[in-house]
Amino acid sequence: MTTYSPSQENYRELAHLLARFTSLTQIKTIFYDFTGILLKDDFVYINHSAIEDNLAQLTFSDYAIFPVSRNIQMWGAVLCESVNVSKKRLFLSRSYLENLMTQIFDEDTLGKVSVWEPLTSDQVGQINNLHALFHPTGDTDPLQAVLAPNAVIAGHTIDNDEAFRSISLAIDYIQKNIQRPISLNEVAQRAYLSPSYLSRLFKKYLHVNFIEYVNNQKIALAQEKLSLTLTPINQISNQIGFTQTSYFTKIFKKKTGITPSEFRQRNHTIQKIYTIPRELNWDTNDSVIDVTKNYFKSHHITYHTDSEEGATYVNSIGELNDAKGNRGWIYTVDGQQPTQSADEIATHDKSVIQWVYTDYSN
Repeated sequence: MTTYSPSQENYRELAHLLARFTSLTQIKTIFYDFTGILLKDDFVYINHSAIEDNLAQLTFSDYAIFPVSRNIQMWGAVLCESVNVSKKRLFLSRSYLENLMTQIFDEDTLGKVSVWEPLTSDQVGQINNLHALFHPTGDTDPLQAVLAPNAVIAGHTIDNDEAFRSISLAIDYIQKNIQRPISLNEVAQRAYLSPSYLSRLFKKYLHVNFIEYVNNQKIALAQEKLSLTLTPINQISNQIGFTQTSYFTKIFKKKTGITPSEFRQRNHTIQKIYTIPRELNWDTNDSVIDVTKNYFKSHHITYHTDSEEGATYVNSIGELNDAKGNRGWIYTVDGQQPTQSADEIATHDKSVIQWVYTDYSN
């Protein structure tokens, strides 16, 4: 049987019905035809640049991908934002979307249209993993993340957009969920990768194990709470995602050399802490002072540095300055205070920096 391509009128009608579906269900939905056509917000986009711009503006924090076929060939994919959407609603959405498409596209001329069950995060991860293994060259499909062609992580040029996007998704998810338990499997699903591949990416480009990275962020948050609040230690443990206080204490002591209660006793004079979590723009040659300056500038935080005997130090951040040699700013890296100055510590394998305003006597 000879089949034909959908007409512009077909696409316009589908775009309109998808927009109505979004309005009725509050599930944001787009359709991408693998021939290079995007249906979004009741519009049909066929210009490559316009498609890239629109996909780059997507704010889906989590989504389901429904493959769509015509006869026995893959045709495109429907993407539905799946935040707070139950599996039952997704199942019903698949049926609705298929019925909607069969109403528009005549089977005799366009072929049988089928909307498949949504791909699982693991399936998408395996597809990305397979794609990455081949290190493809050439034009990037606009459905993929729109990234700079020469993205850099810790001084390494990333020739694989999927790798950069996946690490970005992983770090963003960790930072947003640092106050709850976080596992490698969970983050890998959110980054659409296999756990083993995500683990390798962390080690290769961030020079730190996944669990070490997560724990460093958690301990930094715990240090803030121990220093600046009176919250009981068992509650702090729970607030940063540890189910057992004993295990929290073990990890805390491993990172800092002292227990949480000892840390609180020694640091009760701390007045302010600025925490700088690892970002992808940290260069392999950046020192702590380089990262600090970039962070303060990007967050519009005023600061002042000075030097003494060739070493650079920070003597004011915001409204807090060194006070007659008794109080001032010190820094920690991954929970510990180095003996070198901030311009002597490289950050290529570090996870978090903190600037602490406290008594020097401590």
